[in-house]
Amino acid sequence: MRTIATLILLISITTHSSAQDTLPLPLQAAHHGWSIKPTTDFDQRFSYINNELVNIWGYRIGIFVNDRFKTGIGGYYMDQQFASRPDAKNAGSLTLEKKIGFGTLYYEPFIFRRELVEMSLVFEAGYGKITVDSSKFDGETTATGRGHSVFVPAGAGISFNFKIPEIRHFHFLTYIGINAMAGFRKTVFASDHANYDGGYWSIGSAIFIDRIFTDVRAHIRKKHALIP
Repeated sequence: MRTIATLILLISITTHSSAQDTLPLPLQAAHHGWSIKPTTDFDQRFSYINNELVNIWGYRIGIFVNDRFKTGIGGYYMDQQFASRPDAKNAGSLTLEKKIGFGTLYYEPFIFRRELVEMSLVFEAGYGKITVDSSKFDGETTATGRGHSVFVPAGAGISFNFKIPEIRHFHFLTYIGINAMAGFRKTVFASDHANYDGGYWSIGSAIFIDRIFTDVRAHIRKKHALIP
């Protein structure tokens, strides 16, 4: 709940403070039809599951519509291991390895887009599978097992992109930047006791494919305009 309250507060403050100095989004749809560009993101998320910090690796691919929102699909993977240590009363040990893989549909509307920073909300829902491999050693023999379960996750978050400006005419620098994200996820359905609820955050590099696409398209149009 604290995460959700923080997100709402950040959205309210940022929206109010940027009401006058935010650059307007292009209204391409009103004059030239739909504007669609490809977009892709590496999406490494950090989270606590069973009180242990884990990395959830992901990748998103989609389209950027009218420079106003992104939508597409994502794929994520996590590998987490647990091990119990034997004590004086129990000579055995138990090792668990949990693998989670899931896909999502996401919708990301932008709240504002400035020259060097932009802010958006991220809504997503998906379907995943959990595989648990167990290995139990009782002091003499080892027994192994495997279990499967499915779950349906949903989540909401807030994302910031910080863009590098053009320096000394090195225009390619504008294609890269830093992304920071924070959010909360909830397991809507699970066939087993999947403990996947909680907050997540990430920070990493970003590549703005839509900017590359825009520049390439502008270059092609300029080239065709010069042809007699």
